[in-house]
Amino acid sequence: MSLAYDIHTLDPGAKVDQFIVDLNPIGVGQTYYFYPGLGLDSAPVEYLGQTYLPWIVQVTGLDKRGTGAAPRPSATIANIDGFVTDLCRQYQDLVGAVVIRRRNLAQYVLANVANYRDEKYFIEQRASELREAVKFVLASPLDFNDFQLPAMIAVATSCPHRYKSTANGSGCSWPGTDSSKWFDRDGNPVGSAGLDVCGKRLSDCKLRFGANNPLDFGAEPALGRSGA
Repeated sequence: MSLAYDIHTLDPGAKVDQFIVDLNPIGVGQTYYFYPGLGLDSAPVEYLGQTYLPWIVQVTGLDKRGTGAAPRPSATIANIDGFVTDLCRQYQDLVGAVVIRRRNLAQYVLANVANYRDEKYFIEQRASELREAVKFVLASPLDFNDFQLPAMIAVATSCPHRYKSTANGSGCSWPGTDSSKWFDRDGNPVGSAGLDVCGKRLSDCKLRFGANNPLDFGAEPALGRSGA
């Protein structure tokens, strides 16, 4: 039977939300697989050739609406041993990475049956960061109507490019070799290349390339979804 059928039966069994965090769209060849462990004894689970780790991931704001803009959900991911913090520092707050919530049933997972429903979102920005968890604002592909380019979602204020990289579709050609133009994510000067982090805003691009020079800014300020 299908998920749509079984989930409405008298005893569908435990429901399982699996989560996939895919960094390939931002030029990082890494995908992480998580599930909250409910109903599966909180042990790593093999499913369709991938190992899903028990990890706290909460996605909120996924209410369905018949009219108006698509929901703007958020994802809160457990920051065990600073794992998510390290990813954010290395890969520009993971902006542009894909988060998939996979709706499933424990019976399908344990039987390794591919009956599931995926809900796909993109990380638009890092909202908050604590020792315990990091929260991200997500964007639905539907929220951008026709403003979609191949392999890239058009976002108003947050550049999707991987800093100092033109690999795998990223479009930032800034070499980062000029020490007078090293800044942190808030635009403050820093003294080493290791602390040089792009804040993904138009202003950060201008600090490096120059306000009157061509920029590699990958977002679309004209969409006007939020202030720069």
